[in-house]
Amino acid sequence: MARTSTAPSTVAQEALAYCTSCKMDLAHTVVAMKGDRIAKVECKTCKKIHVYKAPKGITEPTAAKPKKERAKKGAAAAASSIEAEWEKLMTAHKDAPFKSYTTKGQFALGDKIKHPSFGDGIVGRLIFPNKVEVIFQTNVRVLISGGAAR
Repeated sequence: MARTSTAPSTVAQEALAYCTSCKMDLAHTVVAMKGDRIAKVECKTCKKIHVYKAPKGITEPTAAKPKKERAKKGAAAAASSIEAEWEKLMTAHKDAPFKSYTTKGQFALGDKIKHPSFGDGIVGRLIFPNKVEVIFQTNVRVLISGGAAR
């Protein structure tokens, strides 16, 4: 079970490992090294120290990317897919008039909404009895409503 790393880790560095307590692949802090191999890690979720186990399906441990870099990539991909969905829905419902958003307003699936803070959006899902999921250009929000339009 000898595993060597192509990018040598050091103590106190973050690494992805299988947590024996949480039973998941999670971020860990390297606590001990044995030569150039990771020996022990501390789970950042449950704070337990245990022997290093490689994440499922990975044979070589690698240091995790810095949090800022991971967050930027994930947020950018999510924002672009939300924006693409918003544009597609707005084009599909281009003839529908905009309704002003109020918490007592009744909305149906596909209604276009003008929100004072979030801008133009479109109802993507009805969450009964009194909520709607609205897709705005940069994000998706769950808003309170007066119920489904009749």
